[in-house]
Amino acid sequence: MAVPFPNLIVRYRIVVIILMHALFAAAALFFSFLLRFDFTLGWSPYPDFFFRALPINVVIFLVCAGGFRLYQGIWRYVSVDDLKDILQASLLSSIVFVMIITLSGKFTWFPRSIFVMNFVFLVVLSGGTRFAIRIFRESFAPQSDTARNVLIVGAGAVGNEVAKTLKSVKNKQYIPVGFIDKDESMRGKRLQGLRVLGDISNIKQQIKKNRIHEVFIAIPEATNKLVSEIIESSKIPDWEVKFKIVPSMLDIMSGKYQLNQIRDVSINDLLSRPNITLDDTHVRKQLAAKTILITGAGGSIGSELSYQVAAYRPARIILLDSCEQNAYNVDQDLKWHHKDIVIHTVVGNMLDVGFMDLLMRQYPVDYIYHTAAYKHVHLMEWNPLAALKNNVLGTAMLAALAEKHGVKQFVMISTDKAVNPRGMMGISKRLAERVVLERHKSGTLFNIVRFGNVLGSSGSVIPLFQKQIRDGGPVTVTSPETRRFFMSIPEAVQLVLQASTLNESNAIFMLEMGEPVRIVDLAKNLIELSGLKVGADIEIVFTGMRPGEKIHEELLTASENLVLTPFDKIRLQRNENFDPDRIERFVHDLKSNVELGNVRAMYDDIQDLIPEMTGPTFDEMLKNMFA
Repeated sequence: MAVPFPNLIVRYRIVVIILMHALFAAAALFFSFLLRFDFTLGWSPYPDFFFRALPINVVIFLVCAGGFRLYQGIWRYVSVDDLKDILQASLLSSIVFVMIITLSGKFTWFPRSIFVMNFVFLVVLSGGTRFAIRIFRESFAPQSDTARNVLIVGAGAVGNEVAKTLKSVKNKQYIPVGFIDKDESMRGKRLQGLRVLGDISNIKQQIKKNRIHEVFIAIPEATNKLVSEIIESSKIPDWEVKFKIVPSMLDIMSGKYQLNQIRDVSINDLLSRPNITLDDTHVRKQLAAKTILITGAGGSIGSELSYQVAAYRPARIILLDSCEQNAYNVDQDLKWHHKDIVIHTVVGNMLDVGFMDLLMRQYPVDYIYHTAAYKHVHLMEWNPLAALKNNVLGTAMLAALAEKHGVKQFVMISTDKAVNPRGMMGISKRLAERVVLERHKSGTLFNIVRFGNVLGSSGSVIPLFQKQIRDGGPVTVTSPETRRFFMSIPEAVQLVLQASTLNESNAIFMLEMGEPVRIVDLAKNLIELSGLKVGADIEIVFTGMRPGEKIHEELLTASENLVLTPFDKIRLQRNENFDPDRIERFVHDLKSNVELGNVRAMYDDIQDLIPEMTGPTFDEMLKNMFA
């Protein structure tokens, strides 16, 4: 069966490329002689010189081209680096050619101008053919029927690479139109054949003029403020524009994206403050070759923590989660990407004392990161006993086992809802903080990491808003004035790992959170990022405050004071007034009261231990339980 001609070329590609370079060398010498002798080979002995020198020139160039890897490049992606290799191969070939012709003694009166022209023609033919193929493919490549015009923000190295990639693809989905750059001196200049059309103030004008469908933000370290400014400056009534962005270093470090991947702009990019990247040198030194236990490993924080911990090459990671499917998902992902790390996945409940004791005897643990908790505010109002049993008693039991088995450090994840708590979830987390911090001195370091809402976590409003948008709305917000502190999941996990290296005992660590974000603004941004319009496509409805919720969250109680740490954005609050005996009695009584359903005694003990709580009252708690 005959093989189609294009397939033959592909099959024997290297042979074809070598033959083409032989042709380039022959043509270079031929054109040099033609040009030297006014487009004839001249008179004797020069025709004889040409035919005797021809195989020498071809062989030398083929060897030099192979030495500089000219046979390995993909011509449709030819770049300046390839041109450098062509120049070096041609120069070396020409030098060797000159030496052989001159020293052989067989080419008396060989015209010296031939040497120069031969070098020039080698470069022109080898490089020109490649660039001609690239230009032809980019100019005449078929466009998809749904191809979209793209404006690239950022005319630096990254923007240049983005434009190059978009122009070189075989079937064009995106058509780059030009650049926007904040540097005024760049205006009017060209990259990859595309003009820099102006700065951000011109972006709306260029979107209209060039009928832009998508804006690519090619500034990997763009601040959230800059991303928001670009989006706001691009909004035009009755014209939909979508936004994509080169990943930030946080996304790259967490393994979600590679530097050359372009992703959709997410709500994380619109936080009121820039993402913070923390120094991980100490984290790497601490976790390498250790055994790490992560509770709630299948959750949003726990899974991200598992992925980031694995990057520091511990000897073993123990993943504990009560949800089989969540545990399985993280287990499979980690084992696929980290085959050199022992992953031990446990489906179980941390309240099972006997099992947890057996587990920690079998696998001596160096560090525990305790993320497991019930987090949904209004759901815990209906289930206060579950919140207290899981969040408080589970934490107390795990902390005691950490001491018993000589764990070096126990780090618990807490929340700003534990500050002057209004609902049962916040109350349970504040009690868990006290249980962890107020302990008799032992060989285990106990710390708390407290932060605000984490975008995209299971307890965040984002998944709810996304579902409501998918369902066609409305998006429900409690109040126009509700504000929350926000951070991204990778950032939150970096804080946890960084804080655990500070060797502080009985401390609460916090990240500088910036200004709180209005929930209604978050909802509007999420609707617009989904390509919809507030009011026209999706309504926002205010529902009023639900049990356990506050208008404003706080990061500190009145008695807490933050102090600096060696890390720029991390602050700590030392717990100096504590009574471990009182906490032990409280935990003992709480366990009995929960088991017996003695709600009144349980409530009185809680109110006595955390008098700063602002609700619920006992009657409200009972009402919510049986609503």
